[in-house]
Amino acid sequence: MLIDTTVLTKEKKIQVENKVGCSFSIWDSVKLKGIGSTKLNISAYSSGFKSILEQNNDINYCNIELRPKGIIIHLNKRATRYSWIVPYYQLSLFYSDDFSFHSNGQFLRIQKDALSRKSRPFINKIIQQKAQVLKS
Repeated sequence: MLIDTTVLTKEKKIQVENKVGCSFSIWDSVKLKGIGSTKLNISAYSSGFKSILEQNNDINYCNIELRPKGIIIHLNKRATRYSWIVPYYQLSLFYSDDFSFHSNGQFLRIQKDALSRKSRPFINKIIQQKAQVLKS
């Protein structure tokens, strides 16, 4: 689910929380050693992101937020913030020339560079959280 979260209304907040759960508390965030990634370069994307990411010729970046039942990938373009809400049961991760996040026929590829190397422990945390949630 891709939504505009520049202004997060009550209805949008409820939609997000129904899909991926409420934000982690400060204590849970400390226990997990962080719930957000660094800035990541997007190298490729599916047609569902085309209208958003091709608004200008700037480099496309994203950030990933961990939630109890999934992840939120935040995309900022101009003064607008879009969020791709992905529950763990729909999330597929691929590691080849790039990192790839896939869900419901859509995908984002993250370029392997210095920024992604910093976020490698965070990507591993996503994999561990997904396994733990789907196991229970």
